[in-house]
Amino acid sequence: MTDIITYLKDYREEEPEWICKYLRGEQITFKDIMSSRIGYYPGSEFDGDLMKVGNKSHSVHSFLYVDYTLKRKDLEDHLAEEGSIRGYHPVGQIEWKESDLMPNGQYPIDFVIRPRHASPDSFVRKEETPYCFSVVMERNEDKDDTWGAKLFVVTFLFADGIATYYQLFAKEYAKAPWLFLLQDHGFGGNYDEFGAGGILDKIIQRNQCFPTFVLCASNTRVWRGYEKLEEVSPIYGGMHQHQRDLYKLKQV
Repeated sequence: MTDIITYLKDYREEEPEWICKYLRGEQITFKDIMSSRIGYYPGSEFDGDLMKVGNKSHSVHSFLYVDYTLKRKDLEDHLAEEGSIRGYHPVGQIEWKESDLMPNGQYPIDFVIRPRHASPDSFVRKEETPYCFSVVMERNEDKDDTWGAKLFVVTFLFADGIATYYQLFAKEYAKAPWLFLLQDHGFGGNYDEFGAGGILDKIIQRNQCFPTFVLCASNTRVWRGYEKLEEVSPIYGGMHQHQRDLYKLKQV
């Protein structure tokens, strides 16, 4: 068997030009952020597995972490800790407004939402001011290419991961994430499943907006249309060290 990072190295993506432009002080847009491959993680909290897999394989340079329970202060305190993203340090931060993300405004929902567990706003921290910012990470000088790309970007968005998928991927940018970390969360963290049979599944199928690769946790059902790569060994991560297997869209 081969490990996930080694397997994804066959899908290497060159470092996007817009990252280098940012370091030269030129202005970039959120459209630039979305122009290359995206690694998407709804309900992410502080879990770095998606970045580790995408970056160390050089297959993804732009990551979008979405969580409606994570306070900005807690996130910034975590990022400020030495080694919070091992082998890297921040070299810039970009603040985004909703109009930057969606210049055309939000799109009306074109299907009936019937959450399985509660209303969509049941778990949102209503006292938290919504935020969205991107952090440009640069590899430390004492690390080499095996640690990952020279530069990558991670964007943190205080929002609903299901609604964000619909608005950004299915509608505004009409492109699916290239790599998706799929894991449902217990203890009242989800108003509906991210996995098979949930609202997100309905959005993906209805809009034909399928991620190419999915890292699916053992406690979550993968969507139809995906096959498990049996020759690739799983990783273990997250709060409860769930097994995460790599799945690939069948028609890719």
